[in-house]
Amino acid sequence: MTHSASTGILVLRVVVAVVMFFHGTQKLFGWWGGNGLDGAERFFAGQGFRPPRLMAVVASLTETGGALLLGTGLATELGVVMLTGVLTNVVALHLRNGLDHRKHGCELELSLLAGTIAVGLSTAGAWSLDHALHVPTRPWLGAAAVGLGIVSGLCIVATRDRSVGAPPQPPAVARSGR
Repeated sequence: MTHSASTGILVLRVVVAVVMFFHGTQKLFGWWGGNGLDGAERFFAGQGFRPPRLMAVVASLTETGGALLLGTGLATELGVVMLTGVLTNVVALHLRNGLDHRKHGCELELSLLAGTIAVGLSTAGAWSLDHALHVPTRPWLGAAAVGLGIVSGLCIVATRDRSVGAPPQPPAVARSGR
């Protein structure tokens, strides 16, 4: 990887990591005006995820830990799996709302997911702890990390109870047999 490509990947890693660390610590600790685990639990309950407290803890730890790994470039593929899984789940959750964030769309999450996938497919680059520690790179490992993250995110979103928070269905009209 060239010096300029490594620098570009560093910028991408750090930006994605800062945003994901921000969101993770909002949930985990209530930092940055967040609602902490109690607020995250309410959100997960309202979206049909069960058990909501466990989901809040797992999501916040995954976002925070994955951000730290991706940002530092340490165990990069593990950070890619973690963030790809979380972001796939969130994109799938908000996809029905389109892209517009004003309508709870997925524009931010989709951009973060694309950035995470780009890092996974291209390695962390020379400006990473993996490189400094001489961690061997395997070209297939990044693609495997992306694939595992996508599958895990889709599995999590598939487990939610879609009837929670859904608009009430109109009563069925009985048809007469005449």
